[in-house]
Amino acid sequence: MSGSFHPARSLPDLGLPTDRMPEAEVALRLAEFILSLPGSGAMASVAIDGASIKVGDAVIFDIGRFMAGTGWEPIKEPQVCRNAWTGAYRRGDKTIRVHSRPGEGDVVTTVDGCRIVAECKKGPLIRKPGSPEYPLLTAALGQALLFEVSADDVVVAAVPDTPVFRRLAEVWRIRPLVRRVGIRIALVARDGVVSGLDL
Repeated sequence: MSGSFHPARSLPDLGLPTDRMPEAEVALRLAEFILSLPGSGAMASVAIDGASIKVGDAVIFDIGRFMAGTGWEPIKEPQVCRNAWTGAYRRGDKTIRVHSRPGEGDVVTTVDGCRIVAECKKGPLIRKPGSPEYPLLTAALGQALLFEVSADDVVVAAVPDTPVFRRLAEVWRIRPLVRRVGIRIALVARDGVVSGLDL
């Protein structure tokens, strides 16, 4: 049940950094992609913490601008959380619910009744000294291992789709323990295409 999702329109100006993909962007693009798959459920839950949105007065990721620019409309509902960026967004018959509760997986949704739980990490879109990709993907895999899941759940470690992450993913996907545990390593591109899920 793998497939490629290609947004209908060209990339709008979402105010995104050109040199990196923030963690919130990885999570929202992954949720959007999974919701586009045949057999996907009606809702994806996306966990975003405050440090992914804003540090001090500096906005790292403008979630309202991103969601509006990708065609998601906010759903007016009672504010139960004090974080302004949390809430629900709808596009067609699909809903993305953004929350800030820790420990639940960055993206939780279903395809064909099977629960998918993903740990997402940010990453550079250009080569950087020190290769931060290795520790980022290592952390995503380690955190994904600790999810409280059932045997039927699909567990995913998601990172930006870049040449460095792609090389690591190709090697690490065939490592014996990664294969035995069954964690998928998904690569999330800025145009919304996701590879490596193999659902």
